[in-house]
Amino acid sequence: VQRNLLPERPPVIPGMDIAAISIFCDETGGDYYDFLSFSQERPETCDVVLGDVTGHGISAALFMATGRALLHARADEDPDPAQCITFVNRLLCRDTQLTGRFITLFFLSMNLKTGELTWVRAGHDPALLYDPGRGDFEELVGPGIPLGVEETWKYQDNRRSGLLAGQILVLGTDGIWEAMNSEGEMYGKDRFREIVRRNAHRTAQEIVDAVVASVQDFVSPQRPEDDLTLVVLKALR
Repeated sequence: VQRNLLPERPPVIPGMDIAAISIFCDETGGDYYDFLSFSQERPETCDVVLGDVTGHGISAALFMATGRALLHARADEDPDPAQCITFVNRLLCRDTQLTGRFITLFFLSMNLKTGELTWVRAGHDPALLYDPGRGDFEELVGPGIPLGVEETWKYQDNRRSGLLAGQILVLGTDGIWEAMNSEGEMYGKDRFREIVRRNAHRTAQEIVDAVVASVQDFVSPQRPEDDLTLVVLKALR
């Protein structure tokens, strides 16, 4: 059932190469990604959502499904991402009560006409923008606490210019860089960045596959103890 809540495939957008994956450490997981349009008033946008619920298993999956349902229900009513996330957070806070559960979330909107990027960060690790021409990474940072923590929190939009040809945007969950091997060593963000850098000339799907293979090889012979989710967007022009 939970697999059916994830997109069957990434959207097809001229000039963009997009790939994504979610691997659950249990039969059910607390990670989530989605591609959606927030409003009929903004048909020129491609919106990407990536979330991670505390814990995993059935209870985490159900809580994530609730967050997804609220996002979809609000999508056509509120064209502003920050206002939408603020509304969803308010309802989630009423639902969590004293459970202690929360969702870290990164919401990214790409304007397909101007290329402008707008994002809302709700306690999630920043997305990474890699420029192969300069060989450096930029973090898409911004204020914001996880969803389900403080009912009155107002989230903010953050903006920058769009991707140039060859640039790569990666959104992931901590199941990647916090993956641990048998010696208690974490995979870490340095390894993650190096895999992206080394495979920047390849397709988005090949970058996703390279990251997954690297993490699985790192933790072998153990299995990952957390869900792993990754979305890669590569500008072709």
